[in-house]
Formats: sequence, C-alpha cells, structure tokens
Amino acid sequence: MKSNGQKFKSCIVLAALLFSLPMALFAESLGVGTKVLSIGPRAIYSTPKDADSGDWSAGVQARLHLSPGLGLEGSIDYRSNKFLDVTTVKTYPVQLSLLAYLLPGSFLSPYLLGGAGWYYTQVDGPSGFSDTSSRFGLHAGAGLEIMINEYMSIDGSYRYVWLESVTSKDANALDKTYQDSGSMITIALNLLF
Repeated sequence: MKSNGQKFKSCIVLAALLFSLPMALFAESLGVGTKVLSIGPRAIYSTPKDADSGDWSAGVQARLHLSPGLGLEGSIDYRSNKFLDVTTVKTYPVQLSLLAYLLPGSFLSPYLLGGAGWYYTQVDGPSGFSDTSSRFGLHAGAGLEIMINEYMSIDGSYRYVWLESVTSKDANALDKTYQDSGSMITIALNLLF
C-alpha cells in the first residue's frame, strides 16, 4: 500500500502529464477566468494542528468568475483524523472563498484566496464518547490554476485555517476569538462552462 507521500507524488506526476500536452497546444487561446463557471472534484491533504499526521480526503468545489481577475469559490469536503488511535474526528468543512488572480486571462495564473467556513465536526472517543458541534472559521492562502484545454483546468492551493475558539462559540461576531487549527492543500480538476 502506498504511503501518503507516495500518493502525493503520484498525483503530481499524473497532473503534470494530464495538462502538459494540451497546455502546449492551446496556450494562446486559453485563459484562467475566461469562462464564468467551473465545478469539479478535489483532493485535500489536511493537517490539523494537534493531529498525529495529515490525511488525504475528497471534496467538490464550484467557482464563479465575477471577472477574469476575481472569483468566488464554494466547496464542501470530508475529512477524518485519528488522535492517539483512540479518538476519531470527522469534519465537514463548507467554505466560501474570494479568489484574486494575479495574472488574469493567462493559461497559468497564481491567485490569493481568503474566506470563511462552517465546520461541522463529529468526535468519537473511548468508552462510547460521542459529540457533535459546528464552528465558524476563517482561512487565507494562495494557489495556482492552469488551463488544460478550453473546458478544463487544474488547480492547487494552500490555505491556513483558524477556527473560532470553543470558549467564544456563543459570543457575538465582534467578540469571537480564533485559534490556529491547521492547514489544507487542495488539488482540483475544474470543468469549465
């Protein structure tokens, strides 16, 4: 069975092969942000702050380009992490991000992102312990989107996540406190419309 590092390297090699030939053929006629809507699957490698290790998981995302240089992304993911092999934490992050493309209209465009999310979490622990909660969170990061052809692109991003502190969960929006909660790396295939 492949380790997470080997799986990540395999994904990178496959992604490079998938977009290298079409990118060379269509580079002059394509550009990030020229289509208005994209949807697609994504793979996520997330590492919570206190986890024993990170894990790969799956999700979906949709992007709406307001202009070639500005877009909105909505996503939902699923991840599961084990702590000390006795506690399992399942999280369903639902995120909304603003994307600012640094080279709009080009076939390869880096971008900055920032946004907010709602994180539904289920914890199962020893002796039948079970708890569910939801928290608000903020995230910021950067990424790169590359056109494969007229109807597909691939992107990768890194985002750091801050979740609201459990102690400020019931406070009003201005009095909430946030704590660093870990990071996410995403790799997505976008179908463009």
